[in-house]
Amino acid sequence: MAAETTIDLATLRFDGPRFAGHALDVECTQELVAYRRIILECAKALWRRQHPDRERLPRRFEGSFRLQFDRLAEGSTLVPLRRVLETDQTALDWGNRDEFDEAARLVDAAICAANDDVLLPEDFPSNVVFLFGDFGRTLGDAEVLFTRARHGTAEAAYTVKARKRLAEWVAATYEDMVEVTGEVQMASVKGQFSLLIGSGQSVAGKFNPEQEAQVLEALRDHSTLGLRVRGLGEFGTQDRLLRRFARVDNVEHAATPGAPAYVEGAPDVWAQLDAIAAQVPADAWSAVPADLSLRVDELIYGHEAGSK
Repeated sequence: MAAETTIDLATLRFDGPRFAGHALDVECTQELVAYRRIILECAKALWRRQHPDRERLPRRFEGSFRLQFDRLAEGSTLVPLRRVLETDQTALDWGNRDEFDEAARLVDAAICAANDDVLLPEDFPSNVVFLFGDFGRTLGDAEVLFTRARHGTAEAAYTVKARKRLAEWVAATYEDMVEVTGEVQMASVKGQFSLLIGSGQSVAGKFNPEQEAQVLEALRDHSTLGLRVRGLGEFGTQDRLLRRFARVDNVEHAATPGAPAYVEGAPDVWAQLDAIAAQVPADAWSAVPADLSLRVDELIYGHEAGSK
């Protein structure tokens, strides 16, 4: 039997009144099991991403991932989690990182993203998000579970807010209030319309009869007249992009994004051209061939029209 050793993976710190004296209720050990599963599935996804030509994980990839803790340290209740390794893997303890270390880092980053209302890290595997549904179930609203990967510089606070946000991200979509301005691309007599917004995507919705006149006018003059829409939007969980208007509360006309603004009293373009021409010396105009428009190819490109 090969000799074994252990190295740090991460620390979990339980904070709250019932963890005073660094005690841990038995049911809270479920959080350690849930955390291990998230790390394992994340590491598996990372390995597959790095080895697209391999159909199977390395032998014992999953079975060799063992976590232990042998003490509860002070600081509320601090649980130092250590990986059990065979002695020929101890090179990892010299700072070399593998998929499990990267998974622990990404879990910290995902928790911070949820707590700060920002997007999940791009490299966090989307198929792992649902596992957060089992992580934190034994915690009360006033309790926080802090995670910190062994190479991390700070703890990630798995607060009730972070738990709620990650639970929302488990679904394919979520809803939130929205206000956007765009160009009306389509509107039907059945009340359906689509709006081209700044990100270049088309967002569909349904307007009511009271909003019909403004929507149709914005469609008719779509090149210069935009439509500002307020209401409830449906967003993609992974990319946070607006998918559709679940409800349209208000519409109003606005300038089309990117459309040139009309400036009252601006000089007529032909007047500007006349002014430019007046600055050219008369002898320069006399040198311009009278048949320039007929001999463009010959005079500019050096060959007669139609020749190659």
